[in-house]
Amino acid sequence: AHPSFSHSLKKGLETKSDEKKISTKNDDDCDGLEVVSKVLQSNPIFEAFGNAKSERNDNSSRFGRLTKLHFTKVQKGDVELVINEEESGPIYGSDDTKNSIVPVCSLSGSSFEIFLLEKARVVAHSKSERTFHIFYQLLAAPSAFKKNLFEGFDNATRDSFRYVGDVDTDTIEGMTDAEHFEQTKSALETFGIIGEELHSLMKAVCIVLQLGNLTFEPDPSIDGEGALLVADDELEKLISLMGIGNEEIQNAMTTRLVKARGEEFVARLTPAQSRDSCDALAKEIYSQVVNVLVRKMNKRMQPSHLGEDTDQVKDEKSDEKNIGSISLLDLFGFETFEKNSFEQLCINYANEHLQNRYVLDNFQSVKDEYELEGIDIDFDCSTINNSEILNLVEGRMGLISIMNEECTRPRGNSTSFVYKAKMIHKDSDYLVSKKLHRPWEFGVRHFAGVVTYDATDFVERNTDQLPLDLLECATKCTNSLVSTQFDALLVERQCLMKNTRRKQGAMSTTICSKFRKRLAGLIEHISATKTRYVRCIKPNENRKPRVTDHMVTMRQLGSAGIVTAINMSKNIFPNQLPYDVVWDRFHCLSQTDIDTQLEYKEKTTLLLADLFKNSERFVKGQYTTPYVCGKNKVFFRSGALTKLELDRLPIRSDHMSNLSNSVKTVVHRRTFLVMKRAVIKLQAVYRFHVAQRDYKEKVKASAIVYCWMKRLLMRTKRRKLRENKASIKIQSTWRGFNPQKKFRQQKKAAAMVQRTLKKRRDRQHFHCAFAEVVEAARKQKQMKSLLHKLSSREYPNTSKDELLVECQLMISYLGEQLHLQRAKTSDVQTGMANTKRTVESLQSHNDALEAEKKASKITSSQQTKKILALEEHIKGQEIALLDLKKSNNHLQQKQTMADENHKNECIEMRELLVSQKDELNMELMKEREKRVAESLQFQSLMGLAKEEYEKVISDLQRALEEADESHKDDFNKMLLAMEGGKLKQEELDLANKSLATEKNDLQSDLQSSKKAHSEEVAALGGNLEKLRGDVKVKEGTIRSLQLQVKSLQEIQSMQMDREVTVEKQDEKTCCESWCHCYGFCGDLFL
Repeated sequence: AHPSFSHSLKKGLETKSDEKKISTKNDDDCDGLEVVSKVLQSNPIFEAFGNAKSERNDNSSRFGRLTKLHFTKVQKGDVELVINEEESGPIYGSDDTKNSIVPVCSLSGSSFEIFLLEKARVVAHSKSERTFHIFYQLLAAPSAFKKNLFEGFDNATRDSFRYVGDVDTDTIEGMTDAEHFEQTKSALETFGIIGEELHSLMKAVCIVLQLGNLTFEPDPSIDGEGALLVADDELEKLISLMGIGNEEIQNAMTTRLVKARGEEFVARLTPAQSRDSCDALAKEIYSQVVNVLVRKMNKRMQPSHLGEDTDQVKDEKSDEKNIGSISLLDLFGFETFEKNSFEQLCINYANEHLQNRYVLDNFQSVKDEYELEGIDIDFDCSTINNSEILNLVEGRMGLISIMNEECTRPRGNSTSFVYKAKMIHKDSDYLVSKKLHRPWEFGVRHFAGVVTYDATDFVERNTDQLPLDLLECATKCTNSLVSTQFDALLVERQCLMKNTRRKQGAMSTTICSKFRKRLAGLIEHISATKTRYVRCIKPNENRKPRVTDHMVTMRQLGSAGIVTAINMSKNIFPNQLPYDVVWDRFHCLSQTDIDTQLEYKEKTTLLLADLFKNSERFVKGQYTTPYVCGKNKVFFRSGALTKLELDRLPIRSDHMSNLSNSVKTVVHRRTFLVMKRAVIKLQAVYRFHVAQRDYKEKVKASAIVYCWMKRLLMRTKRRKLRENKASIKIQSTWRGFNPQKKFRQQKKAAAMVQRTLKKRRDRQHFHCAFAEVVEAARKQKQMKSLLHKLSSREYPNTSKDELLVECQLMISYLGEQLHLQRAKTSDVQTGMANTKRTVESLQSHNDALEAEKKASKITSSQQTKKILALEEHIKGQEIALLDLKKSNNHLQQKQTMADENHKNECIEMRELLVSQKDELNMELMKEREKRVAESLQFQSLMGLAKEEYEKVISDLQRALEEADESHKDDFNKMLLAMEGGKLKQEELDLANKSLATEKNDLQSDLQSSKKAHSEEVAALGGNLEKLRGDVKVKEGTIRSLQLQVKSLQEIQSMQMDREVTVEKQDEKTCCESWCHCYGFCGDLFL
């Protein structure tokens, strides 16, 4: 009841009776309005700190809330509202009347209680969801407000904090986060949370955000077994917020004080465990912030008749009849997702209790009433009774007891919890165990359907107890809110540890035990009240207005028990009235005379038999009437009472219509005459205004028509001009399209022909090279097999001839290869001779250029004479000369740029040649040193072989064994030396190839320079002034080219000399080694 209701009611009743006056006070009305405003202002606070964006709702409440509205009855002298059942309006009477009295109440206060806040959302949420709204509202707050919290927070965004993350949603229910923050701040001010208290509250929220930014890494000092808190800017911000030292935070986060057998020792935590500890502290701080808010709001809105505990009323017998309350329970509905965690189990457990209460209130109570009245109904309430599910969850050996036992066990885990639950309740129909379930999964058959739970972290979530190290660390925080709350938690923990045994204390502090205790108190409170149930139905999954998905709606109705209630209503009586009420309302419908002296039950029975004499139905083998008479009431089937009301309505309406017709005639006649005079006057005024308006509209229309005609003429003229311009552009584009298309086709065809010819040429080269490589590989394989045979210690005497033949074949093959290499070297020498000839031709060409230069000087002197003769003619063409000068300046700029580029290229080429020369010298020196070392080593081996050969002659048997061993070692070394020579030969081939490429590059450079010289000589005849500068530049370039050619000749001659000497040494060493091998093997065979 709104407090203003009594005030407005007073004004309406003062005119009826002077004896029944209303005495109300304005102060009480003001107090009531203030309470109502505070109740309304609590919603933004609860939404900010308890609501979040989920996958199904942008403003989903992630906690349960019980709101108690406390009312006080108006005292003596105040108004009592009386309702007469036979009249439609309220009247006032005394207590001896038969009318029912409804007292007028005023709202005196309220209190709040929250259940199961989803703390896990503080530290983790999915990508499409958000954490609690207050974090986003605080980040969207004004910069001045954020700057006062701590330094650097004014520039913080969502990406700055790991707990928040970047989410696309920044508008909830049509308001931005910044607007929501102002609303939340205003609501907090309503409850007196301003100034330093507001600053402390928001700073505690910032501590939660900053805890998420801490980073833990393995400690390298102890082989990575421990964790180390990274000292960065985020840690410094946390230290400034909490006012705790770096070392204290480090120890609290990364170590634990463990007590075992009376001894204490420090255990190091891993980075993952340290991260969990940090998250647990953040969740507990946020939970304590919400608890503080609820406590402050309850204190501000506490009614006068309540004690310190808002849930208990003072023992005052005088106030028992004048005090009442209306409790509003807003609890999360039944939830099922792809992954259902510990929170979903608690939520569904609470819904099971509420469903059980709903069944008892709506079905079981009706059945008990029918049995009391002596009426039999065909309905089984056991089909909708969920007591077995509650027994499964909270029974003596239920899921909660098993989970609490695992929490107290030293190594309790979720897998063991699921295994025990399935073994204990294996015969239960409500615990679902499938073969495809993983060890930590189980299912429960709830009233709304089967839900599969993932119990990965059930034991950890159920324990939810901060270590003493973190509690003691948090008590040292400089934030008054955090330190006060954690001091209380620490005292409570210490008292609990002293007064209770370890196992009982641990089991009583679990989340499930606390929630079960609070839920039992809530159900007890509901049982003591008259309950009304409001089912919230979500019309569609897409959150669109005015759209109803019937499948989704029917599924929710079925899970909420509405469909069951409808089916039950078919078998029960939805309406019931006492006998006296039935007789008073419907005796006017009877056409027979009934003795009024009889009792109400007898009169009502005769009346209903007369009214429903032709309404019996044949159902299930027997005739049923639309009503049943009980001991004290009449129970009507569906539609029976409506039929009686509809039959009664015409009779009452006829009497009322006859009475009202006469009154309406007089009133309407008087109204008609007044309206007639007014209408005549209005018609005259209206005609005047219509004529005046028509004239103005005609003048305005003529002006508009004139403007439109002028506009159309100009538009046609403009359109023609645009069409002519567009046609010209289209024609020019079309004329150029076909030649371009033809050119592109020819270009594409030429490219295709070139690619085909190149592929054919490359394929031929590849086949030839592949055949040579295959032959070389085959010979290499034969050489390896021969080496293997010669290196073996024992071989039959019959194979010596074959080995000798193979050695001869291999020697012949190597001779052929040596011949080929000589042919290649001769080709290289011929190439070098050709390069010499080209250099000589270039030298002669340079001489010719010098002669041309001298001739050009002579011609230039002649041209100067002609220019002097033609000066008078040039003066007449000054305009042409100015243009020529401009072009000449432009050409000179280009020439200077070209000269600079040419100089840079010459410098780069000179540097490349010098570097290549140095590299070649270094490589030749290294090769010479290696060859000398190999020759010395080979000579020493030859001396050893001779000594061994002399020993073989003196002692044949001993010499044979030593000869075999020495032969094997010498032959292996010889083969290694041959392979080294072969590798050197390949390196020389590569060097020859590089020289050939350099030669080609030089030839191309010479050809390009030749072309440049020819173009420059041709340009000399066109511009005489330019010739003089160009001649000087060409002289310098020719000198540089001559120096380059000379240096290249010297390098090539040196390279040829080195190659010849290397080849002679290779031939000499190879011949000596093969001759020695052949002679040694022949002597050995003989």
